[in-house]
Amino acid sequence: MENRAPDQSAEPIATRPTAQVVGFFSLATAAAIAAVFIWGGSPLVTKIATRSTDEFTLALLRTIASVPFALVVIVAMRLRLPWRGRDTFDTLGVAVTGLIGFPVLFTLGVAHTTAGHAAVASAATPVFAGLMVAAINRRWPAKSWWLGISVAFFGAIVLIWESIGIQSVGASWQGDLLVMGGAFSAALSFQFGARLTPRYGAPAVTMWSVIIAGILLLPVLWFYAEPEEILQVAPAGWAAIAYLAAGSSIIAYMAWFYALSRGGIARISMWHFALPVVGIAAAAIFLGEPLTPLLLIATVVILLGVGLVQRR
Repeated sequence: MENRAPDQSAEPIATRPTAQVVGFFSLATAAAIAAVFIWGGSPLVTKIATRSTDEFTLALLRTIASVPFALVVIVAMRLRLPWRGRDTFDTLGVAVTGLIGFPVLFTLGVAHTTAGHAAVASAATPVFAGLMVAAINRRWPAKSWWLGISVAFFGAIVLIWESIGIQSVGASWQGDLLVMGGAFSAALSFQFGARLTPRYGAPAVTMWSVIIAGILLLPVLWFYAEPEEILQVAPAGWAAIAYLAAGSSIIAYMAWFYALSRGGIARISMWHFALPVVGIAAAAIFLGEPLTPLLLIATVVILLGVGLVQRR
């Protein structure tokens, strides 16, 4: 059944419904954590997929392979395309910045820099998101936001330094810049998605954005990759692509946009700092990497910073 409020696309941003102020324990927080857990496992899964295909092909396939999943949800839920007035621009914005710009820039950036540099650069996503909100609302972030983001960023640096290092050998400014561009693109997609979700719902915004992004990327894949190269992807690689497609590009984004619509961009985007926590925990569980006391302390510091921003 369709649940769409009367069209508000002509309204200025300032008059649109604002996100609710939610506490640390809420459905918005639960949705954000669910998205972070899915995204946090993406680096490990991506590493598996790159064993049988190159980074750019993988970046294209993870979005294009999401299209069948999105079509099933659209038909099952009868989701209407957000394509009216300003909503057209916002829907294209989510598709281009969140489902094309971020995965392509981030994947290419990681291929040209170290894991440590990439992790630090991607940690700038909540900073970009918060400053974008401040610029749109023409209001400087509160002191609690600056305090929380500073504490969380410090904890993320310690966590990354202790787990994978931040050495410069193998890093390049081009790779770091690409990763930063991916972080900026992701933060920009939050702005578009947050405007659409209150009226259309997270499923419609996510699924139709996936369809549009897939349509735009299909010709690129056609000219870039040979059919034989795609057919040579190993079963484990296809399983990894399925995870990235259904999990990272659909389920995680749907949960994330729901969280943004309920808790606000500046507050919810702080959970991005927990991504390295999930990634390191996954490495410890599946790869047997050790968890040192400093890693545990850094994790507590990150959650403290996130909690400072989440409090009412």
